[in-house]
Amino acid sequence: MSKDLEIKLKNARGVSMHNGALRIQFKLPGQNNPTRKSLGITLTKKNIDVAITRLGSIRADIASGLYDNDTSAFWRKHFPADSANNLSQQTVKDYLTKYIVERDGELSLSVQSKLKTLNTWLTKHKLINIEITKLTHLHIEKTIKESLKTLKQSTVNDYSLLFQRIIKEAVRDDIISISPFDRARKIKAEEKIDDQKPEPFTQAELIRLLDVIHIEQSKDMIEFSAWTGIRPGELKALAWEDVDLAAGIVHIKYNLNRGGQLKLPKTAASVRKVELMPIALDILKRQQAKTYLKSLIAENIYYKLSKPDVVNRRRVFLSRSDKPYKCPELTTAPKQWENWLRKAKLIHREPYQLRHTFASQMLMVGADPTWLAKQLGHADWGMIRKIYGQWISGERPDYRNELAIKLGQLDPSLTPKGKAGTK
Repeated sequence: MSKDLEIKLKNARGVSMHNGALRIQFKLPGQNNPTRKSLGITLTKKNIDVAITRLGSIRADIASGLYDNDTSAFWRKHFPADSANNLSQQTVKDYLTKYIVERDGELSLSVQSKLKTLNTWLTKHKLINIEITKLTHLHIEKTIKESLKTLKQSTVNDYSLLFQRIIKEAVRDDIISISPFDRARKIKAEEKIDDQKPEPFTQAELIRLLDVIHIEQSKDMIEFSAWTGIRPGELKALAWEDVDLAAGIVHIKYNLNRGGQLKLPKTAASVRKVELMPIALDILKRQQAKTYLKSLIAENIYYKLSKPDVVNRRRVFLSRSDKPYKCPELTTAPKQWENWLRKAKLIHREPYQLRHTFASQMLMVGADPTWLAKQLGHADWGMIRKIYGQWISGERPDYRNELAIKLGQLDPSLTPKGKAGTK
């Protein structure tokens, strides 16, 4: 190598010789170590200038955000003949994008929303730009441990499960032989007492809550939820075409999603027949006077990977402006739910606890768990046992005596205050 060539190469920052060819190095966002790429050209003054120009263009595209916004386009632009454009250099972001694109039309709005927050989570923990082949179980364990300091276990689990699905795509593509999740330790935070069980309303608490609500429609919807256990989106999607007042039954066929679309409920078991308690039936009879004679409205029913159906329906519950609801939440007014709880002097809990209220009240009076599972839209009663089993025994201190009475082992007239005697 001539002296002039040696000086020129030395002054070309980021350019070097490797295995007889010029090589450039640059640092990608989120990576501590530089990335080195061979240009496959020999050492000449002209080729050093070519390498400097290529490197400048690469750094400019990194600075402008091309790499962050479209990693695949970045590699195709600067290394079009490189076989690692060839999947082996695909990053976590590439596979996240691939997952979303390949499942276009299949993902619910809820999952789409979770994927957006997953992207934020991966970016925050500097995983988004790591090459799939370099992602290890240590990255995952560290991220989960850090996340548990500020997030609930359930939230971290959601992110992890979704991330795991995306990494499995790389296994399917034979880019990696095994998912790093398979090697990662199971890391769990210590459960807080408040997170271990539902917090349903007692009947007395429910009455207190209803007493402070002066919007008649809201009051009816809340009470109906508490005595049917249906989900808020199912409640707002309910139409008179789904109601059999004579039999005291509603058929849950659709759910209102966050995009204001009517879709099938979340699982096959959620398409169900709900038998109404007398209180719930009375609420529908009151609603009948308000909305039953409304004109039919043509509504689109949306399906995965299929064109929508058009169905003529009359919603049971309408907004104040007599329009079908567009949001599945029980109430969308800021702080309205919290204000009601405060006025009723009740501890804070989410509206979803109304569903737990129905389940707990039914089990308290001896409802068959299998029947209750069908009412709630569960495939079997395993979820009933998991969620409510411990709560029932904890909230019914006389449960043993109740069983003993049914078995004829105690005199019921002597048991109300725990003064029972053996027969």
